[in-house]
Amino acid sequence: MATQIIAHEWELPLPNEFLVDHSQSEGKTRTVTYHGPDKIYLQIGADGRELYGPVTEDDLADGRPTPADVVELFEVDCTVYPLICQLRGPVIDERQEEKDPEDIPHPGSPLIEGYPQFNYALPLFPSDVYDSRTLRVVDGIPTIGTFSVQQKLANRETDKTWDDIRAHRDRELTNSDGNIAEDMPESMKLAWKEYRQKLRDFPATMEAAGVHPNIADMMFPIQPYFTNPPSDPETPADSAAAWEPPSAE
Repeated sequence: MATQIIAHEWELPLPNEFLVDHSQSEGKTRTVTYHGPDKIYLQIGADGRELYGPVTEDDLADGRPTPADVVELFEVDCTVYPLICQLRGPVIDERQEEKDPEDIPHPGSPLIEGYPQFNYALPLFPSDVYDSRTLRVVDGIPTIGTFSVQQKLANRETDKTWDDIRAHRDRELTNSDGNIAEDMPESMKLAWKEYRQKLRDFPATMEAAGVHPNIADMMFPIQPYFTNPPSDPETPADSAAAWEPPSAE
């Protein structure tokens, strides 16, 4: 049988407070729509973990070989486990909707003159909350864990420290060492000098304001004359691949 594409509305479980408390004791959810195959097959190893990307009925019908270390092709009904299918399946549109243009300030990021506030955008998508690397099949049930606050903010299992922040500050100072030239206009020299002073003051300023190091690392001063790349530039006539902005990580 060929792969069937469905549109299935479901409730996405959300954390109590994103980037603050990732437990789900308050039962928060939001309605989303899964749009993709009605079922997928997970390639599961002996320890219950997914070894390779999922396959569809079309893949199986085409005679795709199963790797030797895969002990089970576990069938996932996407109307029963839409979260698994949304994260792992070949969905029609991974996100289904756009982020809100108005960013949400993190409650641990106060307004401090000279330093950007740390914001994040809504709505939350499944990939913002759930870690596909934790996918396992246990007793015939597919399970997946959430990202911890540390994983999302610090990109590691432990919180950042003020030593980490000072090391980051020192790298930024080193990277801007040669940005002041004698023939620069005075206004440009002043902008770079003020930026470098903000870097020197950064750890003490953040610590005095009670900002957690995880959040402080998102509030470094912005270099003078920095501009974001265009979000939707025209594709060059001689380019086959569309331009994409660099990763923020």
